[in-house]
Amino acid sequence: MNGGTTIWFDQAEGKYVIKGFHRKRVGLNHIAFRVNSKEDVDKFCNEFLKPNKIPTLYDTPKPFPEYEEGYYAVYFEDPDRIKIEVAYYL
Repeated sequence: MNGGTTIWFDQAEGKYVIKGFHRKRVGLNHIAFRVNSKEDVDKFCNEFLKPNKIPTLYDTPKPFPEYEEGYYAVYFEDPDRIKIEVAYYL
């Protein structure tokens, strides 16, 4: 291994998705991935989100000083509307 983290996602069987996902229900709110720099956030946005026509949320990427100094993130949703964040912070 390279010291990283592996995460697996699997589509739920139809009988379990009747009500669909909503981040305000009990359970998962969103998934965040920390990167090494603001440039990495921008690179992810420019090289993955934009070419795949994945819209961002909250007019991101941008700084979020209300979270902490230096916090910079992009938010988007996966096809099931699970919110995903790619962020840099000190």
